[in-house]
Amino acid sequence: MKRMLFVLVTGLITLVGLTAASADDGSAYKGGAKAFYCTGCHGYNGMGSKSLTALAGRDATELLAKLEAFKKKKSSIMGAQLAKFSDEDLKDLAAYFASLKKSARGEASYARDIEPVIQWRCVSCHTTGGEGTDKSGLDLTSYDALMAGTSQGGNLIVPGSPTSSSFMVMVTRKDHLRMPFGAPPLSDDEVRVIKAWIEQGAKNN
Repeated sequence: MKRMLFVLVTGLITLVGLTAASADDGSAYKGGAKAFYCTGCHGYNGMGSKSLTALAGRDATELLAKLEAFKKKKSSIMGAQLAKFSDEDLKDLAAYFASLKKSARGEASYARDIEPVIQWRCVSCHTTGGEGTDKSGLDLTSYDALMAGTSQGGNLIVPGSPTSSSFMVMVTRKDHLRMPFGAPPLSDDEVRVIKAWIEQGAKNN
């Protein structure tokens, strides 16, 4: 009986310890909702720019330490921006950017930047049995399918040339044929990152 009680109490202590540890960790999901404060300068999904370092894929502990250090510099631009964030917010931001796929500074990633947009905005129609696939033969459920294009007009993506890529034309046109059909247009940020990805060679990265 004593042994059973000991095992039970030990298990409860371990469970409480794990719960406390997870509570101390940031939430990548919550961090994603706060990340727009950072991506205006550090690039879409923290991909970085010519002048600013990439945040995507960096170690969460390292990122948190840098965010905390910047927050203390109240006279700096970063300090003023981070002043509105709580300690929990900083943990969430660090967790979010650490969870993303790393790439070279300023490089768009298919897995991190393009596929989520397509999955969210396009795949409901452009999948097996979907209206878009039935009408055009275009299946957008994978990189290979996107690059294969339609059964009618061929390739949608011309690596290195957004202006020659039908995909860019379809998501930016101003008439009733703009894609996603019958739904709100892609955001300016989403259009920019797709354009950058095509310019950089439309890699499966």
